[in-house]
Amino acid sequence: MTTDRGAENEDHLQRETETLEVTLKCIGDGVIVTDVAGRVTFLNPVAERVTGWSMADARNQPFEKIFHIVNEHTGAPVEHPVAKVLETGGIVGLANHTILIARDGRRVPIDDSGSPVRLSSGELIGIVVVFRDVTERKRAEHARAWLAAIVDSSDDAIV
Repeated sequence: MTTDRGAENEDHLQRETETLEVTLKCIGDGVIVTDVAGRVTFLNPVAERVTGWSMADARNQPFEKIFHIVNEHTGAPVEHPVAKVLETGGIVGLANHTILIARDGRRVPIDDSGSPVRLSSGELIGIVVVFRDVTERKRAEHARAWLAAIVDSSDDAIV
């Protein structure tokens, strides 16, 4: 009887694990998970596409190698969210104007946040970073600013 219950519990745990993994893979933003040492343990397909790193190549790599970020205007390195989470112990977001430099050299403007992953006991077991490509939003903001500048500098009435 205990073996039936053990097998049942194992099946339930396996289903929960698969459900969580599938959920992370289906999220429309990039998701990267690290262990407490900052080594990558998971990338979802969006993170693979934006960073240019496959899950197989990224596994056990330092987070900052996979998620190379700089300031959009200065090119200076930006403190990565895993380090900030480890430092503060809480949820963090990056400053505006952050660029991710993908493995192939592409420069992708992003918004992101990092959060600690804790067991119910409070023990820190990793960090999750969620980010999105904001290229289209940046283009739209630039176009709006350009049109506003045309309107502001015109001496003619614009309807």
